Amino acid sequence: MKFGVFEAMAKEEAQEYLEEFLAFGKGSAIEILEQNLHFSDDVNFTVESLPNILKALIPTLRTIPKEADPNVPEFIRKTEDYKKGLFDFDDTSKLVVLAAGYYLGETFVRSFPLLKWTTGNIELLEGNMPVVAPFKNSIEMSPIMVIENLFAGVVSGIRQITAVDRAIVMWVNLTP
Repeated sequence: MKFGVFEAMAKEEAQEYLEEFLAFGKGSAIEILEQNLHFSDDVNFTVESLPNILKALIPTLRTIPKEADPNVPEFIRKTEDYKKGLFDFDDTSKLVVLAAGYYLGETFVRSFPLLKWTTGNIELLEGNMPVVAPFKNSIEMSPIMVIENLFAGVVSGIRQITAVDRAIVMWVNLTP
């Protein structure tokens, strides 16, 4: 996720991006998910549906290698985890990530009445991004960032597939 894009946004631009993201979610996300799943019965916006759907999407993702960043210190570039993460998702996979991000966020909004879609607090990393809030301790969930990091971790082999389950449990435990 390119944070600079969001950092540079004015509040009105961030709100417009949120509205476009939610329109994408309502219009295309479910179709994208169903095209990439071998089932559609569980696409019902329940917390219980999240593990199966998210885990089933991971094998559909495709990656493109990327070069190491010369600005990253050499001792980090030499680590296996850094080397494993030298990829981007291809364009089709990026749409799957966006759709899964929408599904994750919308599932929490529908399942927990105090949560809503908004733009991220500009004082935080997820500033101006589409987020679901408020979680306990004023935490905000950037569903796109959560999904991108989870999927990248599993695809790279840095994380096990069970990280999906742990992430869902963690976010449920943070609900108000």
